[in-house]
Amino acid sequence: MPIDKRGVASELEANVETIESYLEDDTGIVERYRDAFQRLPDEWTSDDIRAALQDASYPGASPTGEFDAVDSIIVPYPESDGWENHEEVNKWAREIIRDVPVLAVDGSQLPPTTQFNVPLAYVQAAWAVNHHHAEGRLDRGVEGRLLTPDEVTQESSDGDYRFVDSQLVGHHRFEHEGQLLIDQLSAIADARDAGDIDHTPVAFYDGPLIASFANPLKPETRERYISTLSRVIAASQHHEIPLVGYVAGSSATELVKMTRLLLPTEFGTDRVIPDAHVLTELMSPWGDTTIPFISKRDGSIDALQATYDGEAYEFRDDILFSYLNVPPGAGLDRIEFPGWLCRSDGPDAYDSMYEYTVDIVRAEAGIGRGYPEILQQVDSDAVLDHQDRQQFQRVVQRWADSNDVPLEWNAKALSKELRRR
Repeated sequence: MPIDKRGVASELEANVETIESYLEDDTGIVERYRDAFQRLPDEWTSDDIRAALQDASYPGASPTGEFDAVDSIIVPYPESDGWENHEEVNKWAREIIRDVPVLAVDGSQLPPTTQFNVPLAYVQAAWAVNHHHAEGRLDRGVEGRLLTPDEVTQESSDGDYRFVDSQLVGHHRFEHEGQLLIDQLSAIADARDAGDIDHTPVAFYDGPLIASFANPLKPETRERYISTLSRVIAASQHHEIPLVGYVAGSSATELVKMTRLLLPTEFGTDRVIPDAHVLTELMSPWGDTTIPFISKRDGSIDALQATYDGEAYEFRDDILFSYLNVPPGAGLDRIEFPGWLCRSDGPDAYDSMYEYTVDIVRAEAGIGRGYPEILQQVDSDAVLDHQDRQQFQRVVQRWADSNDVPLEWNAKALSKELRRR
């Protein structure tokens, strides 16, 4: 049966006050943090901030050297001041990104089969490189991987039996996506080094480079996520291909946490609110960013280290972030990136690889009407839906029949299958 829309509407109506209270911030707190953010460059140097925060293990954020050269943490983007419609955004963006290869990877998964007497799952990752040539060139592909029973089951704590753990599929998918992104970073670096690409490519990662989401997981599972991210970031640095972790609608709190620690008499007992709530009103409608800050969120950053192509890389204190305002939507997006972007010279007309990368991110998000077009492309290519799941089951069934594998449907699943035919 379809979803009970009246029932959903009734439940929403009954909980309107609870939902509204979640969305509303204390306006006074936002205004006081906004004032503090504006005062920071006038009242503090980067050395003063680091000294004040030295006893805090994870103070949220730490300034870069750029902090001492600015009078505001907001970097305005005056180019957009005269724009009145999306066509003008599009025209600017296509000029900026012309002939710049932009790369992304995304994935999807089919959960373990419960219809058969053997659990099998499938993960799929899609990659795309948009070369942004005038005549159009989009290279893309999909790579899948079957997960066998040993990979989607685990032993019970007492060792008496094995059970299907659907979460294992997500872990394998994350690693599959990461490896495909590394492969594509290496491939596009080879093309650049061979002279087949004239402009510096930029790689987009759909999500954060800071793996706080893995902290609640078991140590061995957390290590799988940290290891994958470490190798992706190391590949970016090794091949000198800018990498951006793109987080749409960020609710991160690093700047607020840092400010609260710097100004305990003003904010000591106040709750922490998202940085974006404070920054939004400080930015113009399109294209402004914050200056980059070093993330000091938690220990997941300290654990980012990898050996790539024989070289050791560590990213403690070397994962940076900044916020970006690209409408539509009231929230801000956030980009996370390795510190080498700020330490490397950019292509012509850009002082650093970071400035170049931010412009490419703006252009991608502008063309995509608020969300990078390349991420939309790989999301569309990677998705696996209910029909794909049914197709997968039929392929498995035909394979079993052809190879005399004793595959059996369970009674409930067989009943559903027969009714749907």
